[in-house]
Amino acid sequence: MDMEESKTVVVYRLITSRLVDTRQAYAISKALNLALGEDSPRRLTDRLSGLEDVTLPILWSCQLATFVGLVAVLEDSKGSASIPELARLIRADGTEVPAELEAEAAVIYDKYRVFRNKLFSHNSTQREQHRELFDEAKISWEQLDAEFDAVTRILFQIADKSQELSLDLAPLMAFNHVEATEACMRKILSELGA
Repeated sequence: MDMEESKTVVVYRLITSRLVDTRQAYAISKALNLALGEDSPRRLTDRLSGLEDVTLPILWSCQLATFVGLVAVLEDSKGSASIPELARLIRADGTEVPAELEAEAAVIYDKYRVFRNKLFSHNSTQREQHRELFDEAKISWEQLDAEFDAVTRILFQIADKSQELSLDLAPLMAFNHVEATEACMRKILSELGA
């Protein structure tokens, strides 16, 4: 008998998949930036090194994926595969979702949507303002690491409220791909002598 998955399960798995993909892009961006001596995620308008022609499009693509993906999983848009939508679906099943988790997700969303809106998704022609926006926001690798950890924790805490989702181990296992990407980047960069 072929059972169709509930919308809640589908949304949960889509969010997890997007979050894993986003964290992988972020891991690549971070590894390249650190290897090139940049201590914050803002190196897109500077000269990069002898590898500039190769690294600039990679960095831009990874940062685009990082900020578009991070904001997408947090955006409160009905019918989307996002944390607020997952909370709505779980509440519709009669289960309470702590408001403080959704509030914490909203704060992170508000902090990063400017990057998606002004630099990445809406094809800004003002890329030279990239460093200035990051400088004003005072974003560091440690801050982004903490934000990704917080988004992951919020997702799993909300999912844990649903009996249907709390037993689903597939999304937890997907995060092994992030660790594999980080290890692969370290290996590639060490082989390049970066």
